[in-house]
Amino acid sequence: MSNQQPHLVIIDGFSFLFRAYHAVRPLTRSDGLHTNALFGFSQMLIKVIGDLQPDLCAVALDSIKPTFRKEMYPDYKAHRPPMDPEMAEQLPYFERLIDAFGIQGVRVEGVEADDIIATMATNYRDDMKITIVSSDKDLMQLLGGSVSMLDTMKSRTFGPEQVVEKFGVGPDKVIEVQALIGDSSDNIPGVRGVGPKTAAQLIQQFGSIDAMYDNLDEVVRDKLRVSLAESEDDARISKELVTLKVDVNIEVSKDLLKLSPTLEKAQKFLDELEFNTLSKRLSSANSKLTHLNGDMSKTPDIPPEAKKEAVRKDYETITTKEQLAKWLKRLKADGQFSIDTETNSLNAKSASLVGISLAATNGDACYIPLTHGLENTDLLSDAAPEQLDKAYVVNELTPLVSDNLLTKVGQNIKYDLLVLEKEALVFENIDDTMLMSFCLDGGKHGHGMDDLALRHLNHECIPFKEVCGVGKSQITFDQVPLDQATPYAAEDAEITQRLYDLFKERLNAKGKESLRKLYEEVERPLVQTLVNMESCGILIDRGQLEKISLEFFEEIQKLEKSIHDKVGKAFNVNSPKQLSEILFNEMGLTVKGKKPKSTNVAVMEQLADEGHDVAADILQFRQLSKLRSTYCEALVKQINPETGRVHTSYNQAGAATGRFSSSDPNLQNIPIRTENGRRIRHCFIAKPGHVLMAADYSQIELRLLAHASGSKPLQAAFNAGKDIHTHTAHQIFDVPEAEVTSDHRRIAKSINFGLVYGMGAVSLSKQIGVSRHEAMDYIERYFERYDGIRDYMDQNKAFAHEHGYVETLYGRRVHLPDINSSHQGLKAGAERAAINAPLQGSNADIMKMVMPKIETALKDAGLEAKMLLQVHDELVFEVPESEVETTATLVKEQMESIVSLSVPLKVETGTGKNWEDAH
Repeated sequence: MSNQQPHLVIIDGFSFLFRAYHAVRPLTRSDGLHTNALFGFSQMLIKVIGDLQPDLCAVALDSIKPTFRKEMYPDYKAHRPPMDPEMAEQLPYFERLIDAFGIQGVRVEGVEADDIIATMATNYRDDMKITIVSSDKDLMQLLGGSVSMLDTMKSRTFGPEQVVEKFGVGPDKVIEVQALIGDSSDNIPGVRGVGPKTAAQLIQQFGSIDAMYDNLDEVVRDKLRVSLAESEDDARISKELVTLKVDVNIEVSKDLLKLSPTLEKAQKFLDELEFNTLSKRLSSANSKLTHLNGDMSKTPDIPPEAKKEAVRKDYETITTKEQLAKWLKRLKADGQFSIDTETNSLNAKSASLVGISLAATNGDACYIPLTHGLENTDLLSDAAPEQLDKAYVVNELTPLVSDNLLTKVGQNIKYDLLVLEKEALVFENIDDTMLMSFCLDGGKHGHGMDDLALRHLNHECIPFKEVCGVGKSQITFDQVPLDQATPYAAEDAEITQRLYDLFKERLNAKGKESLRKLYEEVERPLVQTLVNMESCGILIDRGQLEKISLEFFEEIQKLEKSIHDKVGKAFNVNSPKQLSEILFNEMGLTVKGKKPKSTNVAVMEQLADEGHDVAADILQFRQLSKLRSTYCEALVKQINPETGRVHTSYNQAGAATGRFSSSDPNLQNIPIRTENGRRIRHCFIAKPGHVLMAADYSQIELRLLAHASGSKPLQAAFNAGKDIHTHTAHQIFDVPEAEVTSDHRRIAKSINFGLVYGMGAVSLSKQIGVSRHEAMDYIERYFERYDGIRDYMDQNKAFAHEHGYVETLYGRRVHLPDINSSHQGLKAGAERAAINAPLQGSNADIMKMVMPKIETALKDAGLEAKMLLQVHDELVFEVPESEVETTATLVKEQMESIVSLSVPLKVETGTGKNWEDAH
């Protein structure tokens, strides 16, 4: 092999053979053997070997026996038609063809060719350049770094950019999008009604299927939200089906993969198939097939591929005091620099600082290692590498980061602030490229560094797994040798600096004043407040949580036994496959006379409503199982041993509307509609001498609707302090407010909130249990009584159709890619979002603006209360018992006066020893 990085070509064997069969005109040998697939494959091999000049080559072959996917999901590829006889008769020659060209065929029983390709790409991507020859979209999850894909039939090369073009997400999210879309050719179910655009939008918003289902209430479109809920089982099994295995046991060494063809053997086989033209091409004096002439050392006579302009430079590793002093002096002179931390964990609260990278205004960057190899020196060398003392570096950085005249820039700088806070480094004057991107392009795409670098700088960042590995062999960053750690870490700082220059220019451009204000007055001030909240955390009563978990476990066991008794046999209740087989095939249960295709919640509820007790038990079993695993067990594990608290992480650049999301743990989705769910909130407690205080905006989106729509009757009702649901019932049912019944009020409440979310007559009729005609009548009466609201909704939709986005009261743009879709379902969903997104987004903006102001007001008043949580329209505080009244008054004043609207904002407060009692 040459001294350059070796090149491995992996060909998707049967996939390409089938494509060749359908692409090449019918062709037969003189004895009648059909050969068109073999001819097309031979052409491809000659072109690939000649153009790419690989050092190693393999053809991945599908298993002859059933694969693990078929065992997991019997309907997998069930709709595939039988193979054409003309194709089948060519298969015995296929592996002989591969061998004649000196290429290694690789087959592993029980797995598909895609899994073989995935495993080989994963195993060898650090050591060699890899080209996958295929057009299979399933393989796009592997692309990036040294791995690309070539579709020879279309002469198109695929990398991360092309993946983003196709799926709307990068390779690391392809699995998530594919699982939602499904694949009719392989009979992978996906989610009903979700196409590529919607799937991409969902994953851009939530990041993963798990996160999406944890925050399903944030899906604006009613029909989509229902479809996702009903198809959860299908989505999860689809994700398992589309995820490629990267740990297949392939008993083929690198030596066997070396391309070793001979001209004579290849020509002899082509002559046997009577491919005379191809045979002559091999011996042509102008042939590019230098490999087939037996000379592995020749340089291909084709020009090298054009390369992207590299961002990466020769970064400096700072290991002496002189180097550090020189850099700090330079950064201070620049007046602005970028900073990034390297740690041994993604959890900022538990992470330990490993090193710091810095970048100057011209993009030069360096890395300061601090704790490399101190605990695992055997993984590096006999001793830890030379590096500066952490305390010394922190001391030298202190005046720089606290200087209010110097701008410090980070990508998701909240994480770095949390890490460096533990080293007593307190920052002043920060900027965040992730939040700048979020304000500029919220809802269009992701805002992670890798995505931003590729999209805006045409640069592919060094993957984390390239330096730390994957799976069981993965190491933490403190174990990475410095010659690998420096390029990875310093690159992050440089990319951040380059993105900052770009985004700053865009925010300062003419016409972007509202977005600049959104960033500077809404998003940026919130960062330090979130740092303080996450650092503080909230206290958990571990004993009570464990007691509830045990009680749930005992009840789950009783329910499982009850289910087994009712169906007459033991089985895995958690298995959708086994449950479906027993309920629908063995017991013959149906919904409205039809056999259901799923065992999801909607189906179980319908069965329970029809009197099937086993379905009711299953629903209760699932509810308790989820509560126990998602909250009881998970929360116990996430209690910080040093603080006794859980420290959630807030993502302020999540939903396109600007709403927060919470993770590790997610404290925004703790169920409160059931008694068992509310028991979980009892376990969130105040420390001794304190209480928890909840402050909740009352009906804020309806108040925003009254303001934004200019509806005088609705404004008058709020200004008069009326109960808006009772007043709406009075308007719709034409009865005095004193005579409004609870049923009247329930229907009015559904209408008030339903119309805010763009609900139509069909959905409303189902929700309140009336005919479609009655529901339509209620809606018409609503619009008649509250004039201005229908016009507001129509204006929002018209604006969205013209501009592709809607705006909140504070300038946030919520992009709606489907607003002009030819697909009526997608278009209707986008129109509903056009109605609600400005209200939900304005709500989020208000909450983000008020949180830092409350924190400042508490500090200025000398109060000890701490803001702990933000959950939808609610803030939770830990307050000394002696300060409850003063704190409640201050918080209420701040929240109600944060903006001036045509109707008053109203905040309700409550206190208790635990979170549930605070309501």
